[in-house]
Order: sequence, then C-alpha cells, then structure tokens
Amino acid sequence: MPPSISHDNRVQVPRLIWTLVLFLTVASVAIFFFLFTNYSPREGAAGFSIMLALGLSLTVLLFAGVVLMHNYHTGIQRNLQSVVAHAMGQVQIEEEANSIIMRLNELVTEQADKERGLNQELRVLFLETVRAMVATLEARDEHTQNHSLRVAYWSVMLGKELGLTEEELEVMERAALLHDIGKLSVPDNILLKPGKLTPEEFEVVKKHPSRGEEIARSIKLLNPTYPVIRHHHERVDGTGYPDGLTDLPLMVKIISVVDCFDAMTSDRPYREAMDYRTARETMREVAGRQLDPDVVNKLFEILETTQEGYKTLMHITGVPPVEFKGESDTYLNEGNGRQEYQPVS
Repeated sequence: MPPSISHDNRVQVPRLIWTLVLFLTVASVAIFFFLFTNYSPREGAAGFSIMLALGLSLTVLLFAGVVLMHNYHTGIQRNLQSVVAHAMGQVQIEEEANSIIMRLNELVTEQADKERGLNQELRVLFLETVRAMVATLEARDEHTQNHSLRVAYWSVMLGKELGLTEEELEVMERAALLHDIGKLSVPDNILLKPGKLTPEEFEVVKKHPSRGEEIARSIKLLNPTYPVIRHHHERVDGTGYPDGLTDLPLMVKIISVVDCFDAMTSDRPYREAMDYRTARETMREVAGRQLDPDVVNKLFEILETTQEGYKTLMHITGVPPVEFKGESDTYLNEGNGRQEYQPVS
C-alpha cells in the first residue's frame, strides 16, 4: 500500500523547500558578492580562502537542496504512480465484477425463464394427463361423462369471483377434476345401479372420498388437492361424510356447490335431469344446511348475469333469459332446445 500523504502536504511541502533554498541561495550570493567586493583585494590569501569557503558552501547548499527536492519529488511521483496504478486496478476490478454480475444476472434470468417455461409445459402436460384419466374414469358411466370437466370449469369461474389466488385456483381445478377419482374402487353393479342403493351399497359409495384422498396422496403433484377431494361431500351442518365436518374451507364449499348443481341438472341411472329452475330452488332450500348459502347465491349470480357463465348452461333446460346487455349475446336465448323458463310465482 502506498504511504498516506494528504493533499495539503503534497502541495505545501515543495513550496516551503523551494522558498528556503531560494532564500539561502540569494543570501549566500549576496554575502559572497559583499566579501569579494570588500575583502578579497586587500586580504590576499585570507580573502581568497574566505571566498572559496563561501563558494563551496554555496555549492554544497545548492547541491543538497537539489538532492532533497529530487528525492522528495521522486517519492511523490512513486506514490502518485502507486495510487494511480491502485486506482486503475480497482476500476478494472470493478468493471470486471460488474461484467460478471451482469452476465450472471443474464444467466439467472435465462435459466429462470427456461424453468418457468418448462414448469408451465409440465403443468399443462400433467393437467392433460389428469383430464385423460378423468375421461377414462367417466367412460364407465355415460351419465357422468364430462361431469368433472364441468365441475372444474364452474369451480374456477366461481373461485375467481370469490377471491381465490392463482395458486389456489390451480389446486382447486385439479381437485375438481379428480374429486370422484375414488369411484374407481366402486363396483359397476353399485355405481351403475338404476334403482335406489341399499344402505350397504351406499356405505361402499361413501368410501370413495377417502379412496380418492389415498390416490391424491400417492402422487406428489396432487398432494395439495387431497383435503378437497376427501371433504367434497361434507355439509356445512356436519351431516356430510366421511368426517362430518362443519368448518369447511372455501375450496370445499365451492366444489360441493358446483358438484351438486351439475349432478342435479344431469341424467343419472336412477332419475332424469332436473331443469334449471328446479335445481336452483332445490339448492336454495338446502343452503345453510347442506351447502354454503353465499356460494350458492354467487353461483347463480354468475350463471345468470355474465356471458361466460350463461354460455355453460347450453345443455340444461329451463334456463332464464339473460340479464346482461349486449347485442352479440342475443343468440344465447335462441335455438338451444330449452324449455321456456317460467319464473316462480
């Protein structure tokens, strides 16, 4: 490390030395001239000796001043060179460090983009795999085909309106698609029975949420969905199964409402589909006991007052006229083969 020299010292010391040397030089020349003029002609050898001594003194003094100033300026120059070299080295190091940091940031950004793209591709692939698995499951019963797809779509639509995050919506979509996966363990003679189930047969059916939970737990990407799958048949009054819960998460409430609505408006082996009005009034009657009333009201609000919701009702009879505006939406009431909606008196 170069010696520490303040800016004031670097400026003031040379000036003082040069002033002192100049003063002594002028004084010596004046003394030498005075003696040479007044004493050397009369003093002979003594005067010559005095002048010689003064001349030598003056020479030594000037030489010493020159040497001191040379050494001082040499030191200053070395210090300045050292400081400049050190500063240039620091600048070079900082530039190289900044260059490395920028490159690292670029690499990290590129890697993050690649990972995001890969994760998105994996999520899409996984979701498509789940849908294919659900389609295989529902192919066992022609009455439940596309049931889980509709439940998933309505659940996400309803979840957005009720303030769920993107992460929660993704979990709920997967859970809705697979909420009936446990029915793989239900024998066909029970699952497809056209008549009323016996108490023993119904006990077999009631095990499908627990079986669905076991399947979801066994797949890492489905782990967040298993609470929803297990509890989608719970009721807000505690009379549901398998655990008789009353304090239900919002995702469970949403899927329970949507699952109930689609089941009512779809054909089943043991009954025909209800029309829209009957399903709506039935759900409102059980709201507060079986279903959450706020979620029930929000579902029908979306279905009846938004274009996105209304378009999903094409397969249901007895759908009311639209309540939202827009000339491009008028076709929604035409040519759908629906029964004319009759408001409740």
